[in-house]
Amino acid sequence: MKHTKLAAVLAAMMITGTAAVSAAAPYTDLETLPSRNAIDYLYDTRCLTFAAGNQFFPQQALTRGELAQLIYNIAANIPISNPSFKDVTAGKAGDAIAAVAAQGILQGYEDGSFRPDEPVTREEFATVLYRYLQYNHLADKDENVQPYVDENHISPSALEAVQILHSKHIMVPADNMFRPKEYMTRAVAAEVIYRLMRSDTQYISHVQVEMQVMKALTAEYGSTLAFFRQGTMYWNDDTLVLGITEGSTKHLAERLKNDVTRSDAVIIRRVHLSRNDYTQLMNRAVNCVVEGEGVQNYVGSVPDYFHEQIVLTMRRPVSEATLQELMKRVGEGLVRIETVAEPGKKAIVQQVGKTTAEKTGPADGDNTYLPLVDQSTSKAINTVADDNLK
Repeated sequence: MKHTKLAAVLAAMMITGTAAVSAAAPYTDLETLPSRNAIDYLYDTRCLTFAAGNQFFPQQALTRGELAQLIYNIAANIPISNPSFKDVTAGKAGDAIAAVAAQGILQGYEDGSFRPDEPVTREEFATVLYRYLQYNHLADKDENVQPYVDENHISPSALEAVQILHSKHIMVPADNMFRPKEYMTRAVAAEVIYRLMRSDTQYISHVQVEMQVMKALTAEYGSTLAFFRQGTMYWNDDTLVLGITEGSTKHLAERLKNDVTRSDAVIIRRVHLSRNDYTQLMNRAVNCVVEGEGVQNYVGSVPDYFHEQIVLTMRRPVSEATLQELMKRVGEGLVRIETVAEPGKKAIVQQVGKTTAEKTGPADGDNTYLPLVDQSTSKAINTVADDNLK
C-alpha cells in the first residue's frame, strides 16, 4: 500500500477531513519553525485539544497523555471506554486516555497508573503510531528503504514499528538518523501526524465553511436557531450537509453559492427530522431506557443525522419490553442501541423494531455512525445558541 492510499484511508476515518492548507492556529511561539502547516492543520481539525491558549511550546517533549489525546482526536473510530487509572482524572483527556488504552494502542502500567505527564521518546512514539495502524489494519510494509544509520540503537521491542513507519515514509529525518532515545517534541509529532493523515486532495477548512454557512443561514432564516427548527447540519467526510424538512430550498442554494467560498463542499438534503425534533426524541428515548433499564445501564446518547436515528449507548443490551416501549414513545426505526464493547468482545447493536445484530466494525462503503462525527458542528451551533441567549 502506497503512502498516499494510507493517508486517504486514515483521513476518511478522521473526525474532520483531509489536508493541504488550513486556517492559522492562534499560537504566538511558532516563528522559529521552518513550516507551521502541520500545526495549523491539526489545530483547524481540532486535534490539538491538549494545547489550549496562545502558545504551543513546539520544542517541548510530547507526553503520554498528550499522545493519547492526539491519537484519539485523529481517529473517529476508537470507541469510548471506561478503564480507569489511578493517576488520570475524569474529563476529555481522561476519556481519550481510557479509549486509547482499552484498544492497546497506548497502554498503562502494571501498578494501575498511566503516567500521563511522562515524556515520550521517538521510538515509543513510533510504537504507538504503529499500534494505531494495526488497529486500522494498515500496518503492512510499503517500500524497501535504507536502514537508519543508528538502527542498531533502537530497542528490539520497537524495531518492527520503526521499520514499518520508515517504509511508509512517515518518520523521515533528513540525515537518516532516527535518534530513538531522544524525546519526541510537539512540533515533530505534529509533522509526523500531518504526514500520516494528509492526502493529495484539496483541503477543505471545516471551520471556514461552517462559519460562512451559518452566516448564510442567519441571513436566510433570521437566525441559526430558527433554521434548526426546520433542519439539521452535519459533516459527512468533507461535505457539509444541510438537512431541510420543508419549504423551498432554491433561495438558500443561491445564497450558499454566492456567500460560501467552498460552496461545492455544501449540499442540501431533504430530511424528516429537524435538530429540534432530535432533541425531543432523544429526551423521550433517554427517559424510556432509564425507566426501564436503570440509570446504571445508560451511558450516553447522540443524534445520527446521516441515518436519521437517535443512538443510545448502553452497558448491556436492553430488554424486549424496553424495545417495545421505545417503539411506542419514539417510533419504529428511529432508535439504535449500541453497547459499550469490552476489549476483545463485539458490541451489540439493537434497532428498535428490527433485528439485533453484532457490530464488528464498519465494512467497505459502510456509513455506520461514528459518535464524534457531529461534535465539531455541535460545538459551533452551541456557541451561536449561547450568543443568542445572552
